[in-house]
Amino acid sequence: MKIIFGLGNPGRRYAGSRHNIGFDVVTRFAARQGFPSERKKFNSFYSEASLDLDQGPEKVCLVRPQTYMNLSGHAVTSFLGYFIRDFKDDLSERLLVVHDDLDLSEGRLRFRSNGASGGHKGLQSVLNQVGHDRFSRLKIGVGRNLNSDVKDFVLEKVTGDSIEALSRAVDLSAEALLVWLREGAGSCMNRFNKSED
Repeated sequence: MKIIFGLGNPGRRYAGSRHNIGFDVVTRFAARQGFPSERKKFNSFYSEASLDLDQGPEKVCLVRPQTYMNLSGHAVTSFLGYFIRDFKDDLSERLLVVHDDLDLSEGRLRFRSNGASGGHKGLQSVLNQVGHDRFSRLKIGVGRNLNSDVKDFVLEKVTGDSIEALSRAVDLSAEALLVWLREGAGSCMNRFNKSED
């Protein structure tokens, strides 16, 4: 079993915001791969499917926690405990967390197989609850607006040219999820981590 969490905030108020790009990626990937309709468990929407990967069929679970961003770790550990049970070992090939990143330019992707939260409260919640950093994460750059409060910037609806740039990033991220499932974290880092111009 491999589990992919897209981080975001529940409700229509936050739909289409930068902070919900993790939700958008998981939703796009589910549609492309033909996942069944979502169900509810552990205060999250989730969907399971068996994908035919290079190493054979593999069960994959896609999850969108409905706990609000800062409490995402509670949903993550609930699913890990249910599906994986012993999650204190290296999870870099079994758990992937997808989230926005203010420190990456808009539309840029960055894979990591461990590391700190970089100030992202949702990721920090996951780190706190899991108890280690040995899991993969896909960061999607949303850039910064120096004229706007950070909280307002990530929670407001995406507008203008950013709509197209972030839609392309969601498409590329959905492709990256399949690479992670088939080839692992190392291949994703080599293929999708590009240096800033």
